[in-house]
Amino acid sequence: MGRSYYVDDGVEKYFSKLIQQQKAYVTGLLIGQYSSQRDYAVLAAQTPQKEDQSEETKSGFSKLEGIDDEWVSMHASQLGHMLPGGLMVLGVFLMTSPDLSKDSQNVLRKLVFTVEKSSMKNRLWNFDDDDVSERVTLHICSATKKITCRTYDINDPKSTPKPADWKYQSSGLSWLTIDCSVRVDVTIPLTSSSLTYQERQKSIRLGLVKWAKEIEDSLVLFNGQVKDKSADLFEEQKKSSRSSSHYSPQIITANVLTAAPLIDSTRSTALVQPCKSSLTIQGVVKCCGYIHSNRPKVKDALQAVKRDILNTIQARCEMLFEDMMLNGPSKGTENESHFLEIMDQEVEQNELEFPEKKCSCTQPEERESEPVSYNLESKPVDQANSSSKFLLNKGRRPYSLRNDSTSTAKNSSFKFSVTLMKLLMSSPAL
Repeated sequence: MGRSYYVDDGVEKYFSKLIQQQKAYVTGLLIGQYSSQRDYAVLAAQTPQKEDQSEETKSGFSKLEGIDDEWVSMHASQLGHMLPGGLMVLGVFLMTSPDLSKDSQNVLRKLVFTVEKSSMKNRLWNFDDDDVSERVTLHICSATKKITCRTYDINDPKSTPKPADWKYQSSGLSWLTIDCSVRVDVTIPLTSSSLTYQERQKSIRLGLVKWAKEIEDSLVLFNGQVKDKSADLFEEQKKSSRSSSHYSPQIITANVLTAAPLIDSTRSTALVQPCKSSLTIQGVVKCCGYIHSNRPKVKDALQAVKRDILNTIQARCEMLFEDMMLNGPSKGTENESHFLEIMDQEVEQNELEFPEKKCSCTQPEERESEPVSYNLESKPVDQANSSSKFLLNKGRRPYSLRNDSTSTAKNSSFKFSVTLMKLLMSSPAL
């Protein structure tokens, strides 16, 4: 028996809008959450066309051979930076006209493996035995609206497609929100051999891998309590199960405790590592995770929190790498990434400043060459009191559907949030 995907009805409405565009084909990504029993799809995001493809599409000569799998994988990487813990890219969808449906499955197979390979490239965490290895592909005929849903095992490049159920449901899902703040203070030395951009990037990633191991081994308290990984997150769910009026709290707080580094008792001298520069990451990372609250397990909450912490730092460093690659390092200056919380609202403004350059996430039109732009919208100050806490009650969605947009960044719930964090590149020699 294949997997079953329970899909929010907003995804069906989004597909209907794409059909009205009457394009030869449309590619995009599916976002949601995997679980051992059920899989949930909550959002679909169209991959924007490249500029050199727009004229070809208008002229009516579009073919599936024109789909750029690297462009779709770049879209998935940027979209993944904006997803909170617990949510991920489930797979890809392809909407075609009837005359292009014949080769759709071959294209979908290629896309789903390319997207997953790109997503795993710079990830600071690894899949464990409990993770689902299947990814979904969805083909939609724009004329008949017929849906073909299949899954592939990403661990097996030669895997055969398996049929899966794609079920729309109008009732909202119940989600649990986990809030967490972690103080980060990491210094990564850059040796004298790290002269080129690629060498510096490699050194920084090696340093981040060591820090990621500390986060993976950390102890997490949920509402101030230590819980067994295999236990239910809410013990009271076992009690009074007959009472339909009993609901578990929909938001909890997590505290991450990292252990002090162990001192090797056999070493009697200090370990000295010569370096010409260093990268310092300091500040407080404010993270958020979503879990479907149908008897959530502690291990699911741990996974959502820790992976969101690692994804947040990895995304900020990727932006630093991108600036270093495009503009080159500056001598005697600091590259700072500022994260400012607006009042006590749910949405936070994020501005990235570099010497002689300022990239604001509120102006996506300045970076048209990328599939997804950072475009977080702040709310008026008079709404701060009503939106300072985002509670996912029974029947509410963990997001707000964007209107005719290919980016989920306008979505106030889909965010990565860092408070008062700085990326300092102090390198007199560079």
